[in-house]
Amino acid sequence: MSKFSATLVCFALIFVQPVVFSAEKELPIDIVATVNGKKITQEMVINKLKNFSNADTETVSPVRQEIIDQLITDILLEEFIDKQGSIVAPEEIEREIGQIRSNISGSQNNTIQSLEQVLVSIGSDIAEFRRSVKYSIAVEKYFHNKFDDKTLEKYFEENKGIFNGESVRVSHILIDTRNMRAQEEYFRAREQIKNIKREIEREATFEELAKKYSNCPSAQNGGDLGFIQRKGYLAKLFLETAFSLKVGEVSEPVQSEYGYHLIKVTDKKEGANIHFEDIKEKVRLEVLDSEILKLLDVLRKEARIVTNR
Repeated sequence: MSKFSATLVCFALIFVQPVVFSAEKELPIDIVATVNGKKITQEMVINKLKNFSNADTETVSPVRQEIIDQLITDILLEEFIDKQGSIVAPEEIEREIGQIRSNISGSQNNTIQSLEQVLVSIGSDIAEFRRSVKYSIAVEKYFHNKFDDKTLEKYFEENKGIFNGESVRVSHILIDTRNMRAQEEYFRAREQIKNIKREIEREATFEELAKKYSNCPSAQNGGDLGFIQRKGYLAKLFLETAFSLKVGEVSEPVQSEYGYHLIKVTDKKEGANIHFEDIKEKVRLEVLDSEILKLLDVLRKEARIVTNR
């Protein structure tokens, strides 16, 4: 693993695909969750939350959930790798950490931050990070012989838009459902987004309706989110819908973890003319990330996860 982002895969993956919990019994108050019998304690979560002590309640709550999700994923990956019997030599770990230190120092413009300082800022430490590097290397070893050039090139051809910089400019209208609990609330939100779509079909202006109805901060700009690429921070269905639209076209209602969206594409930029051989390593890392996500999905489904709600 020669890329900083790839080495941090154990930290980053959970923010892409959260764990679905199943609570079957009451846990002691000091236990947040168990994963196949292994405990995640309140103390473990609180230690990682220390860095967010000045954040408001609205920010801390989702961060806390992300921390719990990450701890669950760590356990699942560690169990899986241990079962494979993969051996990672200490010098492999240190070589990777050395590369990461070099990347960090080389990426700072004015202030040089150490790896330890970066880890503290995300609620971690060097011992925990060393374990993460070990399991990241082990995961890559597990998948190493599964990606021959033919497999990688096929993925490249089928997903060229991920690599060539193709982008679309999108606006959206969001009806936020994150704080909704009752089914009736979801029903009203769904009906509201459908009614907004009907107003657009009757030639109401998308931008004005975004300012009037949207629960996203982008509402003040008529819902404009700027240009986005196929590989990004937005929900998968949101991205797939956006890139399927023509300029000026408005989508049907789309649901994400945030709520219901109407999406409009206002501009497009074509991707560059790229060749597989020039970006083969980037393709390999993309395929690796994709396969790890599939693996995590299987591990979650097979695991016994119990959580305090």
